[in-house]
Amino acid sequence: MGSIAFSQNGNLVYAKAVAYANIDKQIKADTGTKYRIGSVSKLFTATMIMQLVAEGKLALEDSIARFFPQWPNAQEITIEHLLRHQSGIFNFGKSKNRKYKHANPQTIAEIISLFETAQVAFPPGKKVDYNNANYVVLSLIIEVLDQTSFAIALENRITKPLKLQDTHAGGPIDVSKKEAMSYSWEKRWSNNGDFYNPSLLGAGALVSTPADVNSFLQGLFNHSILPEAQLNQMLQTEEGMGLGIFTFPFYDKTAYGHSGNIDAFESLSIYFPSEKTSFSICLNANRVDFNEVLIALLSSFFNR
Repeated sequence: MGSIAFSQNGNLVYAKAVAYANIDKQIKADTGTKYRIGSVSKLFTATMIMQLVAEGKLALEDSIARFFPQWPNAQEITIEHLLRHQSGIFNFGKSKNRKYKHANPQTIAEIISLFETAQVAFPPGKKVDYNNANYVVLSLIIEVLDQTSFAIALENRITKPLKLQDTHAGGPIDVSKKEAMSYSWEKRWSNNGDFYNPSLLGAGALVSTPADVNSFLQGLFNHSILPEAQLNQMLQTEEGMGLGIFTFPFYDKTAYGHSGNIDAFESLSIYFPSEKTSFSICLNANRVDFNEVLIALLSSFFNR
């Protein structure tokens, strides 16, 4: 169950939604249904950070001690380390420690307190360890520099300039606003509930539609919201990881983007520069290997 969209040269060329946005209420999905996009949110966050770099308000080599001097290793961790998941900040999501396993900070102060007392996982820059915590910290830095909430910063920097009507940060699922619930299969479809966590911020809290994310990708690669120099920096990969962006090969083509998975929602948003084509998919229920779905859809679109 979910929705897909293909766009070329800034124009939506194909969109389709299947099955239900809400099984319990028998609400069918359409192309305007909104989904949680999970870690695709990180691509938005990385873009906002690079906007701050372009504006001269931040540098990739800045240490986080500029913002959080009391944190472990703060003097050694740079903005680039955070963007590339190389910071060595403790990975709360993988921890079996009861203190962190069930941590659910509700305020910015609680989030900061959690980071301030966490142990160091590894020396910054020594390896890539995909970790939501990096992008929570980047979200906090955006709030400090823009002197507003992450949600408002997102509006000011991305959704309003690109006229994205169906994209926002955070909040419980609101069915009245065409937001989908997610479902898991256990002999039948079971409502996955709503486990919204405000502490995720720009690491995984965004809600959007495939068409909206396509518009964002088009705006990013057309330099509408980010200068070419900073986009090129984002696309420089180390160990397969750019600055908040991954490469996705498809036969002779290369796409750039991000995938997401949260509370049984699955998503992927990618852009093929040579073809000037963006593709996004958001699922709220799935019993098939996600990669097989992607290959089938892309193969059909590109006549492979």
